[in-house]
Amino acid sequence: MSAWRYLCALALTMTLGALPEPQPGGVPWTNARIARLHENIDAALEAPALQGAYVGLLAVDTVRGAVLYSRSADDEFTPGSNFKLLVGSAALQNLGAGFRFVTTLSSDVFPKDGSVSGSLYLHGGGDAHLSAADLRAAALAAFSSGIRRVDGAVVVDASHDDAQGFAPGWTVDDLPYEYAALVSALELEDGVVHVYVSPGAVVGAPVKLRVEPASGAFTVENHAVTGATHSEDTTDVVRALNSPQRIEIVGSYPAGAPESDDLEPSVPDPEIYAGDVLLRALGDAGITVAGGVRHGVTPRSARVVWRLQSAAMPQLLSEFWLPSDNLMGELFLKELGAARMGEPGTFANGIAVEREYLQSIGIDPSTVSITDGSGHSAYDRITPRDLVTILQSDWNGAQRSIVVDALPEAGVRGTLKEAFRGTLLDGKVFAKTGTHRHARALSGFLQSNTHGPVTFSLLVNDWLGDDRPDGSSQLRAAQAAILSAFLRDPL
Repeated sequence: MSAWRYLCALALTMTLGALPEPQPGGVPWTNARIARLHENIDAALEAPALQGAYVGLLAVDTVRGAVLYSRSADDEFTPGSNFKLLVGSAALQNLGAGFRFVTTLSSDVFPKDGSVSGSLYLHGGGDAHLSAADLRAAALAAFSSGIRRVDGAVVVDASHDDAQGFAPGWTVDDLPYEYAALVSALELEDGVVHVYVSPGAVVGAPVKLRVEPASGAFTVENHAVTGATHSEDTTDVVRALNSPQRIEIVGSYPAGAPESDDLEPSVPDPEIYAGDVLLRALGDAGITVAGGVRHGVTPRSARVVWRLQSAAMPQLLSEFWLPSDNLMGELFLKELGAARMGEPGTFANGIAVEREYLQSIGIDPSTVSITDGSGHSAYDRITPRDLVTILQSDWNGAQRSIVVDALPEAGVRGTLKEAFRGTLLDGKVFAKTGTHRHARALSGFLQSNTHGPVTFSLLVNDWLGDDRPDGSSQLRAAQAAILSAFLRDPL
């Protein structure tokens, strides 16, 4: 039985009272055990990695609700990607487990003798993971419908959401990178183009680039060179504010090295990018388009020739939380607004729905500062108590399994796949990570074999380890020491 299935089975028996206490794996926490827990956690919080940092921690017995440890639990912290717990849980409750994003390709007139006198309309419904392969399928569907020529254009329609591409508190330094991809209802490939680097033939030669998918919506310029064997990989992405259509690859890449991982530069115009890739796919399918690509709105009378539904909410939540996908967080936030208040979806309307959700689960919305959906904004703030309350609401709700199955698991999956391996926590922590400059966060559930599940939020701010080569590993060790205190044998 997997760790999570064991956790669920344990919680079920405790909730139903099918077994008298003490139950297997569910011995209640005694005052003496809690006192020893406090001693161990207090000692762990003295770790050098945490010196000068501000730490908030709240941990509760998940099933019984008793507070096990509390430090600065009501102070507001920069949460990083822990903020994704808020928008993900709010989306699950408000949009439902069956929710899917929808993308369509439509024609405003029927083809006559293979020719459409009007245009084709690509309408985005907020799916971050629309792919080039999907657009090839759309082109083939258009061909199968009898279309051979389009006198008009490929019209890209992102009107499902507003045009605000980023939230306050994002920095211009971040915009070239995938974690700050511009937000649009019509996205392609998670808002990035895929760029891979290989060394040139000799040291000093330009590197080789593999760029997918091909697009004329921007240029990818190669300014990177081949470095000495075993030299440092310093390749980076530059997109100047005064020339956003130019994506520059700079730095050096070591001779003899295999092809790099994907650099994932974000694109300057997500809608035109999607439209251009579709235009090329239409040409490959045998359809000519006279008018190129332009922005517009799909007529209400347009005939749908291709319709794509995304995965349903359980998989979407996994695709969101496991890799910590910032773009999905923003699209979920705008979708909350669109679903409740109508199109276009906006940050402001989504935030209003989140505040209603917080109030519905017993959280005072004034204790949370919400600027975006991903936690990337420097203005986001939340307390450890609020995060624990969100997690407890998820645990006690009907969608518990969806939530925990979507969370990273220590040593197993997602952003915790490499974390806590070889420790007591391996396979026993189901939690969302969070990373921001001078901030680290970890909130979720911990499986205690003796006492049952523990819900916790561990937030660290004013942390200076970003500037130390071993800072992250030292902090991970401190987190392990704190959380392992819940797993030690009882008195």
